[in-house]
Amino acid sequence: MAAIKHCEELLPGLDEDIAEYISGILEDDDALEADSVDDTTAMIAGLLDEYCEENGEDPSEKAAALISRQTGGGQVDSAAVKTNDLPTKLGGISLANQLKIDDYDLVYGDNNKRNTINAIIEENTDATTTKSKTKTKTKSNKPTASQIANSQIAEIEAELHDARVAAVKARAKYGAYRGSLDAKAFTLPNPGGGAPLLEDAACRLVWGKRYGLIGRNGMGKSTMLRAFAARRVGDVPAQVSVHYVSQEVNLTEDQRNKTPVMCVVDADIERALLKEEIAELEVKASEGTLDAAGSVRQGGLIARLDEIGGDSADRRAEALLANLGFSEELRSRPLSQLSGGWRVRTMLAAAIFAKPDLLLLDEPTNHLSILAVLWLARELATSETWKERIVVIVSHDRHFMDEVCTDCLHISGAAKKLTQARGNYSVWHKRRKEQQALFAKEQKARQDEIDRLREYAGHGFKYGGSASQINKMGMKAKQADKLEEAHAEHAEELSALQEDVELPILIAAGGELDGYVVQLQDVGFGYPGATPERLFQHCEFGITSKSRIVLLGENGNGKTVSTRYHLCIL
Repeated sequence: MAAIKHCEELLPGLDEDIAEYISGILEDDDALEADSVDDTTAMIAGLLDEYCEENGEDPSEKAAALISRQTGGGQVDSAAVKTNDLPTKLGGISLANQLKIDDYDLVYGDNNKRNTINAIIEENTDATTTKSKTKTKTKSNKPTASQIANSQIAEIEAELHDARVAAVKARAKYGAYRGSLDAKAFTLPNPGGGAPLLEDAACRLVWGKRYGLIGRNGMGKSTMLRAFAARRVGDVPAQVSVHYVSQEVNLTEDQRNKTPVMCVVDADIERALLKEEIAELEVKASEGTLDAAGSVRQGGLIARLDEIGGDSADRRAEALLANLGFSEELRSRPLSQLSGGWRVRTMLAAAIFAKPDLLLLDEPTNHLSILAVLWLARELATSETWKERIVVIVSHDRHFMDEVCTDCLHISGAAKKLTQARGNYSVWHKRRKEQQALFAKEQKARQDEIDRLREYAGHGFKYGGSASQINKMGMKAKQADKLEEAHAEHAEELSALQEDVELPILIAAGGELDGYVVQLQDVGFGYPGATPERLFQHCEFGITSKSRIVLLGENGNGKTVSTRYHLCIL
């Protein structure tokens, strides 16, 4: 029972069911082994996300503290595992480098090379399987899945950062690019293995357009965004800057110690490069080694820094974070002390601050308050900045998509196709319903005709047994065969259309109840030692069987706590 005691001491006010579940994890000896502690920390941190968000604490640090208390401070430090010990083939990037082939070949099309890749993957898989069968029960010293995933993410993030730096330098040399971004005849591999998500797909992204990437869950929307970000899809010129904001944030050690304002300002790569070069020239000037050309160069750099508002960067970053709901206190915290939701908001603010040529947003509204969602929609839809750039968004918020998007890109899992259409989500949805109804009507009419022809061909003698009637029966049978072939082909297309049909949801009720189901009178709540002392107080609240209620408020203001209070969980 030591584990539950540790939870009560370190996590006062934690939901009892969650505390019991966490204590069960902590009492599992295998979960605290050196090669499992990272996964265990991540699992517990996920369970503590809401609790820590309301208390302004870092869930990962709390999870680590629990494990440390449970093991007496003797757990293995996962940071001691050297990255040099990690497998070299972590993903598509490393594998492509190993085979010394271009991303173009991976995506567009050299089947021989793709087959070579598949053969190597299968060979590695077979070798891994054979090795796993023959290994002993001794604990492995190999890095955990969490370490491998984090290393892969860090590798990709570093690659994307290097690409942004290269884009700024290429823009300075060649000028801005304002042509369309074309992706022709590409295949989108399934990151989980198996059949590709898209085959022979194509699209064109035009400057000034904001695209909504839509489709059922699991069809490849997030994978498509990552492919755009890694420049594995489409012909993206070097001077085009790309910024990708994912649903989850993995901080580097450098970012963990920075405040949100510092991280947002760092996103302006051009400003950082200008300041770095100006500092180098100032050193030369102080040493008396700066020549005339260097002096001219210094003047040009200072003028450019002033042109992009380099001196006002901190102030603009503060205003941007405030629009996304950051209080002054939150803006002063290091990112390591912010919850996952606030970290995602920080990275969203950084992407907007950077003003990239191609902005890729994966579920940007997930961690935003209502006011922050409205601000983001207005910023993307009306700001002159984004009228001169390309934005691609994945979101389940159809109202946000309607407000922001000018065009739609639809991924069909059944057909493995990518289709492009003008108009926002509602326009696309209306057109889609009309296509579904028309296609279903055509299918029914074709089936009725097939049935009529088959009926005549199968029972034609009741109309007479002459040679002309027999010939006519044969002709009807052939017509029916051709219609059935067309019917089978169109059935696949109908299946692709029907995958987006909205299914009805029926919620059964037990009837109405008299009076209040739940009633609060002059109620307040707060965690011991927390700031503020009370999340809410003097609350008057009633719920009847006819109530339909939405709780609004910023993160950490007590929405989840209030709900638990009503359910008598707290």
